[in-house]
Amino acid sequence: MDWVMSLIIFGCNVLTVLICRYAYPIRNEYKDGMILWTHIPAYEAKNQEVQNLVLKSQSQWKCYHCIGFFSGVGISLLGAISLELSIVVWLFWMMAYVIGCYLLLVKIYRNMLRLKKANHWYDEKTARIRLSTDLDVKTSGPMYVDEDDYWKNGWYSNPNDKRFLVNDKFCNMNMSFNMARPGARILVGSLLAVVLGVIFWCIYLFIPLIHVEFTLTRTGDEIRIEGGGYETEFTTEEIKSVEILQKEIGESFHRKNGLSSDEYQIGHFKGSESGETMLFLCQEVMPILKIKLEDRTIFLNSREKKEIKIWYDQCAVR
Repeated sequence: MDWVMSLIIFGCNVLTVLICRYAYPIRNEYKDGMILWTHIPAYEAKNQEVQNLVLKSQSQWKCYHCIGFFSGVGISLLGAISLELSIVVWLFWMMAYVIGCYLLLVKIYRNMLRLKKANHWYDEKTARIRLSTDLDVKTSGPMYVDEDDYWKNGWYSNPNDKRFLVNDKFCNMNMSFNMARPGARILVGSLLAVVLGVIFWCIYLFIPLIHVEFTLTRTGDEIRIEGGGYETEFTTEEIKSVEILQKEIGESFHRKNGLSSDEYQIGHFKGSESGETMLFLCQEVMPILKIKLEDRTIFLNSREKKEIKIWYDQCAVR
């Protein structure tokens, strides 16, 4: 199953790169009064400074996604070493890649906006100039606000616009929230919190599985077994029998809550013969310690074979 998961991660990485690369293409040609998503007069579109910025932006955009593609491929290959490590790195990569894509997009747009302002590239044909507020007119004379300024952070924020949704500047097929509206900020913030919460929760679950060590400790009559983010406790009085298995367990297990991979079986399972069980097993590692309790059976092993005898003695002594 590990190679299947690695293939899924590879496919998700490629899809993510393609979406980010082509859903927001660099507006390198003058269209609808814009170039690099910025409104300037048509006669300035061929300006050498503009063209240099276009070429530089195209190169940065292409280079960023090439790096993203090859790093994504490398992450999927980590599955050959550790599937759990591959998943954790992939989740971090996904966040970093999408955030980096957004930041680069905003950087390109701001560079063009800065060039526009430095050269005062405004004219009536762009129809993007508006008086800011009556207060500005009374106190300091007419103050003009370029509508491109409302997108300088990468999203639309115009307190004078009553609309909740507007057409996205960077992708014509999308709609964008007017972040000057309190409801939009609450909605976007909530959705972002949920998405980040799910991602970090998944990372939290998989980090303990990167390097798994099973431990059995006894304190008085209480015994505690833990590893891979799972644990169980019981007393010596609950032990009905304990034995060391030198062969495969010889029954099938249905996972109820836990992990089953090419490397480990950890968590709550139901055995075809044992019933309720907890497994703390490294795959294809012998011997196995079997602890039968009143309400469940525990199977435990270790890559350090000498630990099995120590654990057996701790459980067998009453």
